[in-house]
Amino acid sequence: MIHKRPAILFIALAAILLIISACSPSTGGTGGSSLTVLQLLQNSSTAMSKLNSAHVDLKANGSGQAVTSSTATPTTSSTPVVSNGTFSLTGTGDEALPNQEAMQFNVTQNFTNGTNTTSNLAQIVQGEKVYIQNAKGQWYVLDKSALKGYVDNPFSGINNPDLSLLIGLLQHTKITDNGVESLNGQNLRHITIALDQVALKQFLSNNQQLLDILGQQNLDAIIDHTKAFSSTVDLWIDEATAYIHRTELKFNLSADTSTLGQYLTPTVTTVVVPSNITTKFDSVVDLSKFNESVAITPPTSAIPTNDPTTVFS
Repeated sequence: MIHKRPAILFIALAAILLIISACSPSTGGTGGSSLTVLQLLQNSSTAMSKLNSAHVDLKANGSGQAVTSSTATPTTSSTPVVSNGTFSLTGTGDEALPNQEAMQFNVTQNFTNGTNTTSNLAQIVQGEKVYIQNAKGQWYVLDKSALKGYVDNPFSGINNPDLSLLIGLLQHTKITDNGVESLNGQNLRHITIALDQVALKQFLSNNQQLLDILGQQNLDAIIDHTKAFSSTVDLWIDEATAYIHRTELKFNLSADTSTLGQYLTPTVTTVVVPSNITTKFDSVVDLSKFNESVAITPPTSAIPTNDPTTVFS
């Protein structure tokens, strides 16, 4: 039985399963190691699935551009409206498997409309309860189900897909063995996985919250209209323990969405579709202090609610 993992460790374990779920040849050698890429990934999949706890440090940044055509009138022509935005996120905390985590985040967002914000947030997960400290410092407690489909939820990884659904994606990946590299004073095996559009579509389809917001048909339509795309997952693995010390995800996408409206179906969220979308994303997750004792204590003063807008407003 494959168990669902907390959000951060899910990234690393899912990346491994993307590779070993099917029999695709890898490129490159073993970098002087006695282990092949497949052997190392099989060992790592087993080791990470048995992991009890880890310390997490993460950073992510991204940018996006949306071009929307304005409505023409008898006296004026249609003028494209360009909107740009960037964000950066840093976080640190601990995961205690299978269903506990405590993380602190700093999030900065900048948009061309002048909406620039910097927020400090915190999240504690214990079982089916999620404790969130908003930018005002107030703690709230919600059931995980209350966050389902909520667009403004910054913790979108809370509801993780079943990892077994990732089986079969390997034939749509290209694997490169970069050999052994030094990272943070340790010698780690570096492996790169490149995903094609088919793998991306299936991978995103496993994110239940994304499906709740967009709908499966809408998600498929967006990916199908992609005109330029690249996505890679990099893993740095300790061959002795098979633990993943670093996972880096890079994602670049440009989509022609000018005719997308006819393919979309209504969901709980109303989305204004621009004519073109360009996005870039880069995230790095570092794991350390494997299997050390972790104490996660939720706040006693958290206000119960099932309305996410109360938390994030």
